[in-house]
Amino acid sequence: MDDLSLRAELDGVTTLFVTPIDNATYMECIDDDALGGADGYFVVRSCRDQSRSAFEVLAKAATFEAAGVLFDMIVSGRARQPYGV
Repeated sequence: MDDLSLRAELDGVTTLFVTPIDNATYMECIDDDALGGADGYFVVRSCRDQSRSAFEVLAKAATFEAAGVLFDMIVSGRARQPYGV
């Protein structure tokens, strides 16, 4: 698997990534292996502020292209207003 990745700053403390995760990191960060292992690409949110730092897997995709579609939906959705506002 190539080390392809995407990154977008969503706000001052939140970053969205698409990235592969190596086996060691996967085993360390994923408590319950409900995602089927480290193969594929992960859509990950990283939040950092003065009191904490968090790393959260939002989704997993089999290909970089599929993960990119999810990434684009999240990033472009940030620029839109909710319906009725």
